[in-house]
Amino acid sequence: MTEILYAALIDAVQTAGSLIRKSTGSRMAVEFKTSWSDLVTAVDRAVEQAVREAIRTRFPDHGLVGEEMGGGWDREYTWVLDPLDGTTNFAHTLPNFVCSLACYRHGEPVVGAIYDPNRDELFAARRGGGATLNGLPMAVDLAQTLRESLIGTNLLWDVRENRFHGLPALQELGKEVRGIRSLGAAALELAYVACGRLTGFVQFKLSPWDYGAGLLLVTEAGGRVTQMDGAPMDITTSSSVVATNGLIHDDVLHHLRRG
Repeated sequence: MTEILYAALIDAVQTAGSLIRKSTGSRMAVEFKTSWSDLVTAVDRAVEQAVREAIRTRFPDHGLVGEEMGGGWDREYTWVLDPLDGTTNFAHTLPNFVCSLACYRHGEPVVGAIYDPNRDELFAARRGGGATLNGLPMAVDLAQTLRESLIGTNLLWDVRENRFHGLPALQELGKEVRGIRSLGAAALELAYVACGRLTGFVQFKLSPWDYGAGLLLVTEAGGRVTQMDGAPMDITTSSSVVATNGLIHDDVLHHLRRG
């Protein structure tokens, strides 16, 4: 079953990437969801609709939870989709945006993929089968200390949501690491942890579609993903996310708590 799911996964994210690519590079009309900074475009909706139809055709008894059209977790198998993570980047023609898709069985990840149509990079994983980048094995960064580490975050989103309590924690961590970067697309940053471009990623609140595929990619690439208090992830809820190469994970949690 895993291989059948994996084949459907790859087809779906590559189809999504083709749709995104057709509209890449030009400014477009946007709509606002929860606030002026929470954007959605016609491309987000078109991609989600296309992926939903592809999954429904192959697996009519599966559920799907998507950013734009919602869904529930009442099926044995549930797909979790962010059709276009980094919509603000996309709307401003900044080339940091991806499609993220994963399939979960009873709350545990089975397959997951993140596709970057700008760079034609496909990050994919099967549970227990490792993770790949364009078909080649990938692994997390080997840094053993915070001073060797490059960390990703999307702090400004949290600032706009008035979660200023997170700033001291990130400042505390920032004193210890080599650098902190914000790419504006959590799924892309999780993919970068999985392939070793970032040593870790920290976010104070993410939705399941933001981290659904990235969680599997990072763990299958040899890393570790928890909530900020060290608790395991629960794909059915929004939560904080700390994803690292595993070697620095406890140190990251320690400094975040100090903050």
